[in-house]
Amino acid sequence: MRDLPARADVVIVGAGIMGAATAWYLAKRGLAVVVCEKGRVAGEQSSRNWGFVRQQGRDPAEIPLMMESNRIWRTLERDLNADLEWIAGGNFVVFQTEEERATFERWRAIAARHGLQSRMVPASEMQQIVPGSQLGTLGGIFTESDGQAEPAKVTHALQRAAEGRGARFLTDCAVFGVETSGGRVSGVETEHGAIQVPTVVLACGGWTSRMLAHLGLRFPQVWITGSVARTTAAPPIAEAATWAGVAFRQRADGTMNIATRSADHDLMVESLLFGRVFLDDYRKHGRDLRLRLGRMGLSTALGRVSRSALRRELTRYRTLDPAPNDKQLDNVLQRLKQAIPATTHVRIDRTWGGYIDMTPDMLPVIDSLDRPDGLVVASGFSGHGFGMGPIVGRLVSEIVADGRPSIDLSAFRFSRFSDGGPLTSDTVI
Repeated sequence: MRDLPARADVVIVGAGIMGAATAWYLAKRGLAVVVCEKGRVAGEQSSRNWGFVRQQGRDPAEIPLMMESNRIWRTLERDLNADLEWIAGGNFVVFQTEEERATFERWRAIAARHGLQSRMVPASEMQQIVPGSQLGTLGGIFTESDGQAEPAKVTHALQRAAEGRGARFLTDCAVFGVETSGGRVSGVETEHGAIQVPTVVLACGGWTSRMLAHLGLRFPQVWITGSVARTTAAPPIAEAATWAGVAFRQRADGTMNIATRSADHDLMVESLLFGRVFLDDYRKHGRDLRLRLGRMGLSTALGRVSRSALRRELTRYRTLDPAPNDKQLDNVLQRLKQAIPATTHVRIDRTWGGYIDMTPDMLPVIDSLDRPDGLVVASGFSGHGFGMGPIVGRLVSEIVADGRPSIDLSAFRFSRFSDGGPLTSDTVI
């Protein structure tokens, strides 16, 4: 039996970037924080994403959060005393159609009202951002203040900083359920025993919906699989993280992360339960989505209604490792070589997949629930979460310690799934 603390001020479920950032901010405030992770720190999407840290193209509701997160990122290496491979090279989207250009022009006007400066780039100036490229004739949009970082490093750096302030990270320690008494949180049941705690933060990605189901709460959330490849080293291309039919960013060692907007959806019980509320999103983005039966399939359906079944799932799937779409990534590599002739001789060095937890409007929940009191949710980041990690950690710490966040989070309230309002996505990327 591991040395499990009997009590804590806060238990965070999930040791991805949201959980680690929240632990860091709470520990700096002097709270006794325990992070419980069923597998390993940053074992899933927090280390498997593209590494883009962008304000560009986000839903208008996310722009203020990302502007503040951008300010945090710019000093994060110093604050954590860690190499995060931070590059403040901007984010560049190359237009594929006239419709896309018009959409981004409208978005740019909205961003400007928030004080975010993005500029439309004519085709004649694209070489200044990505020299030697063949990116088409429609131009693009460039947000110079955006950047990139290495996902495999960031969450671990936050963990070390949080532990330096006294936070405890317990790996291979699944949380089976949140205990309540008198309408408020009283503790958590872990696979190694119980912890008495008045506040629990659910930052467990795609598992959040299943955890909430056992509290009688409905959280529409499905999983999709994103695929990423890393190439061998190429000559210096650009510091900007770029979308041009292929998404790519170049690391300091010359290797490149490449991907595409297309993704796979592994059919699960959530696909059936929440299919209707995702119809609008599917109509907009269905051409970029391939349906398949994953290894979890429908066999995990009982985990939503049976805590014993959920226990088996959480301990069986310690680290979710979905198969990448290698055919898709081979096509992405060919697109890269066509767009950037200097990459003609690079090859794919490795590939990986990661589960992304999606909500119907592609916005996360960042909220303290009314019932049970003491339960905070930070989940559903819909592929946009890596860049938001630092600000979400700070805001959740404010919710826990101060009772309110310093930025308006009404767009991210949990109750929007039941109050009858529209669940439409306004994200551009």
